[in-house]
Amino acid sequence: MMLSAVLHDIYSIVFPPLCLGCSEILHPFHGQIFCADCHDKVHLINGSICSVCGIAFPVSPAEDHLCGDCLNKRPYFSLARAVFSYEDIILNAIHQFKYKRNLPVGESLASFMAGFSFPDIDKEDYSMIIPVPLHIKRLRERGFNQSLMLANALGKKYNLPVNFSALKRHSFTLSQAGSSKKERQQNIRGVFEIYDRKAIAHKNILLVDDVYTTGATVNECSKTLIQAGAQKIAVLTLARVL
Repeated sequence: MMLSAVLHDIYSIVFPPLCLGCSEILHPFHGQIFCADCHDKVHLINGSICSVCGIAFPVSPAEDHLCGDCLNKRPYFSLARAVFSYEDIILNAIHQFKYKRNLPVGESLASFMAGFSFPDIDKEDYSMIIPVPLHIKRLRERGFNQSLMLANALGKKYNLPVNFSALKRHSFTLSQAGSSKKERQQNIRGVFEIYDRKAIAHKNILLVDDVYTTGATVNECSKTLIQAGAQKIAVLTLARVL
């Protein structure tokens, strides 16, 4: 056993992982992020979903099909998939990570996302991962880009390069919490630009963000990438508002 693995095991025993929901001590070698009680309260997105945007149809017995929004106007991305429903324990965990700078929580969430099976995603079809960028002002305020942390975990798992410089956010926008879908689309229009067209030309790209709310942000990113020469965009997010 390598020294690094031994040190990791010792660290796990001295500082055992805690449940992201209730902070109960977890078994250090089981790779869990929730205790049994909290696990039952967390909702993975499964069952019947929109084959494009990935929104769930909780009461539909049918197979995957297009939702009304995607039937009316297809987004620029080919498909979007998320791990969790953005509620309760997951909402609180992401807020701890994103707004309170609890990076260990972020690392646990990123690890879980990287290990999650996205059945509609064949990583062999993609050549790079791009995180949704933050404006430099927001990055300085927060100190890190949560989407980049998630992208790095996926890049390591999928053995794909993470390009955090090709897509930039050149305009600062206020928080969109509480905004309608139409307002979000208007606020986010034209705020992204490409800094390295050669890097994305003719590429299939995995675009990564933390939360899919209305899809306005990831669709605007996808639009910018496609118009600059990218071939196909698939969106992966940690959670989704349902």
